[in-house]
Amino acid sequence: MKLYTAEQTKKIDNLAIKEKGSSGFSLMQKAAEFSLDVLIREFNYVEEVIVFCSKGKNSGDGFLVAAYAKEFGLKSTVVMCNPEKDLQGVQRKAFEDAKDSKVKFISFRAFKNSQLSKNTVIVDSLIGIGLKGEPRKKIESAISEINKLSIKYPVLSLDIPSGICSNSGSSKGLSVEADVTATFIARKRGLYTSTGRRNSGDIFCSDLDVSKGIFNKVKSDCFEISFEKYLPTLFSRQDNAHKGNFGHVCVVGGDHGYGGAGILASKAAMNVGSGLTSLITRPEHVTASLTSCPEVMVNGVNSGQDSEELLKNCNVIAIGPGLGQSAWSEQLLQRVYWEAEERDVPVIMDADALNLLTKLKLSSKLPKNLVITPHPGEAARLLKTDVADIEVDRFKSTLRLQEKFNATVVLKGAGSIIGYKKNGNMNYGICSAGNPGMAKGGMGDTLTGIIAGLIAQGFKLNEASEIGVDLHSKAADLAAMEVGEIGLTPTDVIYAMRELVKYD
Repeated sequence: MKLYTAEQTKKIDNLAIKEKGSSGFSLMQKAAEFSLDVLIREFNYVEEVIVFCSKGKNSGDGFLVAAYAKEFGLKSTVVMCNPEKDLQGVQRKAFEDAKDSKVKFISFRAFKNSQLSKNTVIVDSLIGIGLKGEPRKKIESAISEINKLSIKYPVLSLDIPSGICSNSGSSKGLSVEADVTATFIARKRGLYTSTGRRNSGDIFCSDLDVSKGIFNKVKSDCFEISFEKYLPTLFSRQDNAHKGNFGHVCVVGGDHGYGGAGILASKAAMNVGSGLTSLITRPEHVTASLTSCPEVMVNGVNSGQDSEELLKNCNVIAIGPGLGQSAWSEQLLQRVYWEAEERDVPVIMDADALNLLTKLKLSSKLPKNLVITPHPGEAARLLKTDVADIEVDRFKSTLRLQEKFNATVVLKGAGSIIGYKKNGNMNYGICSAGNPGMAKGGMGDTLTGIIAGLIAQGFKLNEASEIGVDLHSKAADLAAMEVGEIGLTPTDVIYAMRELVKYD
């Protein structure tokens, strides 16, 4: 599933208009028809629609939604946040159609504090994908009003919630908090990450009958990830296969007080299919590991030197879960670096391994085959900035991390992004699965183990990262259906993951 920037979407739009030899009004009509279908399907109790419009193309869609809603038999009102004289072109035509359909028009000032009927749906068509900078004061006031109304009434945004940047997903000042978003022609990548992920609600998309040939003319470097497409490879196990065919993961972590993190990571690697799984940890955590998962070969070490022989037998190393930042931690990280340099073994760095990377200034000795999995705070430390800077454009942040560390990057968060270079070009995969119940200690450790287990079985770094992130998130969604989001644990996710990969 390809995802597009605003500029790419406009190219597709222009090519479609040129191919059909139209003014673009026909596409606007289709967008409005689709939006009304979504509205009626998702809110089948609706009796009244209140459509907030300004002067841009997005508001042209809104005028037609109001017109078609009126023709459908609904009470229909347009709240004008710009004067009628500002309307031009197809927006003006859509406005006239709404007037001809007897839609009620009211100014934003007159609308404030209006009494609405119980079965009302609010439609946001203030700003589309052309947003640049923060919304003007008048539009920001309208966005604020929509968000106040959203406490009592559902909100449908057209194309993208107003105030959200369609390229980055960040919020430019205030932004509409929608329950549903009906988007057109192309899926905008800003709907799937950062604030856009939170504010878009359920997303429904129509290509408005634009031909595949037109889409093929506009290249996109961004896509929605799906572990399902890799299932045939994951299931392709020969009848005479043995444990050596599916790799050996070595998890390194679990300093004093953090023993559970390494145990979770190794348990996740084993459950995703690693043929052999080892854990290098503090000696006092050995018994807990054997009790939790006796299949993992756990070894307690007191220094980096003690791990030398243990690291030689694996074909992928995951370091960081519960690693800490002690002298013991530093020795282990340096030993992993040495092993990676000797054998080109793939390395996944997470959590305190990333924090030590910043602290010890080891970036000049990075493993050649590296995956890093920072959350925004860790990413900020790696790039010597703050979390706000990371979140304002998660794609740009992913690119900066990839270029600095020459790694496959998993930037975790709402709408996790997997970034990597392929044939010299940057690619971005976005995860649309997952839920707030994953905001819990140990979830990242579990993900690290899953990715390591997939690399051990022969998947490329980017493939393992895509599969791992999507599988991890969808397993969390499956587990949350049974235990709820509040009580969701990383162990629940590991067991749900097994259900998702149970059948071919």
